[in-house]
Amino acid sequence: MRKSVLVIEDEPDLCEFIAIGLSKEGFIVDCAYSLAEAAEKLGRHPDVVLLDNHLPDGTGLEYIQMHPVDFMKSIVVMISADNSQDLQKGASFEGIEAFLPKPFSMFRMKETIYANIRKNEN
Repeated sequence: MRKSVLVIEDEPDLCEFIAIGLSKEGFIVDCAYSLAEAAEKLGRHPDVVLLDNHLPDGTGLEYIQMHPVDFMKSIVVMISADNSQDLQKGASFEGIEAFLPKPFSMFRMKETIYANIRKNEN
C-alpha cells in the first residue's frame, strides 16, 4: 500500500522539490502552504507529515500543541531552519518523531521518513 505524505511548508519551491522526490519513491504527496490549509488536509490522516515550524499563520510547534489529535495517526517530522536545542526539545516533547534541519538533502529526508515508517511498523 502506498504511503501518503502531507508537506506543510510555506515555500512553494521547497514543497515542489519534496513532492517530486517523494513521488518518485511511490509516495502520494500533498502540500499545504499554511496551518489553515493543513487543518483540512490533516483530516485525511496522512501516514507522514513534514511540518515546517515557521509558517505565515503560526508555528508548527504551537499548532501541534493545540491540536494533537490531528496528528495522532501520522508520523511527524519537523523541518526547520531554526536548529535550536529548545525547538528540538519542544518538538520531541510534543511527540514529533524526528527533526530535520534545513537545508537538507533529498537523501537525508527519505532516510528519515523510511526509518520512522519502519520504527512505527514494529
